Amino acid sequence: IEKYGDFYAEQSDLFFERTVFLAEKGVPLSAIRDAKFAYSLSQYQPENYRIIYLIGFLCQIHLDNTLIREAKAYCELGFKLLDKNDPDYDKDYKSFSELLDMIKGDEWKSSLN
Repeated sequence: IEKYGDFYAEQSDLFFERTVFLAEKGVPLSAIRDAKFAYSLSQYQPENYRIIYLIGFLCQIHLDNTLIREAKAYCELGFKLLDKNDPDYDKDYKSFSELLDMIKGDEWKSSLN
């Protein structure tokens, strides 16, 4: 991680940017694929602060595409990774709580898949 962490951080950021671009262009499945790859790369970053935003994105895009089980799994992961000492903790906790509320409202849809 020390030797290549910065490289992986840059690659993860690039794929995350590409993910957002693809989602905005209406190509959600490609966006999900690239977001998952960005998440994999982010595991090798020296600092993990970016991961929480990527996980939030993965949760939201899965939810937007009625992939409720996957959205719930990413939401639960997001809650586990929140750091109470982080200055953005309250804001991030609120964001994941709002996502979880939406997931709970849409869970019945997962029985349709």
